[in-house]
Amino acid sequence: MNRDEAKLIFEKLASSYPNWKVDKVVAKNWVDELEAENAENAWANTKEYIRKEKYAPTLSDIVKPNVRLEAEREKERTRRSFQEQEKLRENIPREVPWVREGISRDAWMKKVVEERRVK
Repeated sequence: MNRDEAKLIFEKLASSYPNWKVDKVVAKNWVDELEAENAENAWANTKEYIRKEKYAPTLSDIVKPNVRLEAEREKERTRRSFQEQEKLRENIPREVPWVREGISRDAWMKKVVEERRVK
């Protein structure tokens, strides 16, 4: 995330926990660490933490993968995978070749063997 986003997250946390004792060094450390984090994860963790906890967070409470977002991402990857598989299945003929050609299986096999001999 960029520096401005990191500052916004820190400001959100600082305003949500007015008794949190922070100084410029602490704020700089938080902003530096937040910059290296994925913004979506950090915001999700921040919002969830504020809703559930009454005491100020540690950096590790915010800078971590968000379980809910990871689950959503995994569901989306699975959904896309199923869609790709379905597209592949649509390209596979549903009928077996001898039915499609209107002949018996034995006749179709003889035809294939004969075609291979000719080549």
